[in-house]
Amino acid sequence: MTKNGKRFLATCVTTLAAVSIGASPASAKPVAVQGLLDSCAALRAAVPVAADGNYTLATDRNLVGVYCHDMAGNPREYLNLAFTGSAANFSQYTAGGASPGSNVRTSFTKLRLDPKTLTVDINDTTFAGSTGALTHGSDRVTSVAYAVAMACGAGSTTGQGNIDLRGTAFTVASTFAPGGSAPFGTATPSSDGQVVGLTGGGYCGWNAPSAGVYNPYNPQGPKYILKLSCAKDGLFRPQLCLSLS
Repeated sequence: MTKNGKRFLATCVTTLAAVSIGASPASAKPVAVQGLLDSCAALRAAVPVAADGNYTLATDRNLVGVYCHDMAGNPREYLNLAFTGSAANFSQYTAGGASPGSNVRTSFTKLRLDPKTLTVDINDTTFAGSTGALTHGSDRVTSVAYAVAMACGAGSTTGQGNIDLRGTAFTVASTFAPGGSAPFGTATPSSDGQVVGLTGGGYCGWNAPSAGVYNPYNPQGPKYILKLSCAKDGLFRPQLCLSLS
């Protein structure tokens, strides 16, 4: 598909989306053409009746499907995860060594997504739950950022993590970097880049989506560092993703 064809498709999709949620055709067309439906906040401003749910946004870079959360308050974009539970889309700080307690595992059902840059805020735990608790120095750890594997023991490599984007229109584009003291980590992607298995450890150490991460537990504040890209057939997958560049 040509670049002009992609932009025409984006205009059509956003216009239809605006019409379907209550805007008049007269008002919907300019919104789509001007590219204002690039965030859930913009969508809510253009169509005040828009409620929480799944929508398609068009930015200057991407046509992307998202879940819009808190539309009546502070609208934000999320990516629905199809595979969740004990073995998918989790981060774990494994207890032991200098960090006594029980393994802290945080499991995610949705990810905070910037639709313009296709980056994930690994610190957003709005749609996540955690189990376990351990002690890290003077800190009591009860949750871990997304896409992180961590442990704290001499030679320890027992930290675990999993990214699973199957059932979405996205693949993982980040490279991973160990951090901390005597760090170690591996990132094993699937052939299509939608699943990444993580290990991490050190004394104390972790494996995360970017160098420069520090103590990625009890996450606070936005950290958009996990990079995604559109799958090759992302136009035809749930919560579609199509690069317009």
